[in-house]
Amino acid sequence: MNKALVIIDMQPFFFRNEERRVRYEDLIKNINEMIEYADNNNIKVFHVKTIHKKDKSTWNLVMKKHNFVALLEEDDNSKFIEEINIKDHHEIVVKTRQSTFIRTDFQERLRNNNIDTVIVSGVFTHGCVGRTAIDAYEHDFNVILAKDCSFSHLKDQEQVMFDVITKEQEQLVLSNQEIISMV
Repeated sequence: MNKALVIIDMQPFFFRNEERRVRYEDLIKNINEMIEYADNNNIKVFHVKTIHKKDKSTWNLVMKKHNFVALLEEDDNSKFIEEINIKDHHEIVVKTRQSTFIRTDFQERLRNNNIDTVIVSGVFTHGCVGRTAIDAYEHDFNVILAKDCSFSHLKDQEQVMFDVITKEQEQLVLSNQEIISMV
């Protein structure tokens, strides 16, 4: 297996209220642990962030319907959280939809690096993380969802996503220790 660690939407915007910061410090610690492991084991690392244009050309339907301005290019809430250990050799992917595969060159970048397995992490498990995991499977990549490195404040929806990934798609949801032991 040729693996990549994919860290999604670790941007201040997604932690804008207390409900969304419940596991903030643990999440950062666990993600940084996986980054260190990836770097020490020649696993490619992708940091993914959501960015939109002010002219609304990249906005999704809900944003347009409610004129909901978020994650604009120049906004501080769009930058990566400073505590995440981003290195110069890591790759950055900018997306405008929940799945990292939609309207990006992500699939090509994975294929060009001969990657067949993605370890998906970040926020939110019920949203961008889960949808990227589902789309990875649909694009014929093996999926490991790093449960210590992902978070959802909507626990019932998070569990549904875990069930889809493990039961329907027969992919893996593992802790950091399980990933390290397996990989």
